[in-house]
Amino acid sequence: MNIKVNEETMDVPADVETIEDFRMYYNLADKKAMIEHNEVALKPDEYEKTALAEGDQILVVRFVGGG
Repeated sequence: MNIKVNEETMDVPADVETIEDFRMYYNLADKKAMIEHNEVALKPDEYEKTALAEGDQILVVRFVGGG
C-alpha cells in the first residue's frame, strides 16, 4: 500500500493497517510525536482505531527538547 509520509510516497506492508501499526513499523511508539492523518491531528487513543488506506497522507511531527 502506498501512503504519503511527510510529503514522501512510501510503500508500507499490507499488515500496516492502522496508525498504531504505522507507529510500530517506523519505531515511533516510544517517541514523542504528533501524527496527522489526512490533515486531522489524532489523539493517541485514536491511533489503534484509525485505519490506513491507499493514498492516505500522514504527517509526523517529532518534538525535540533542548535548552
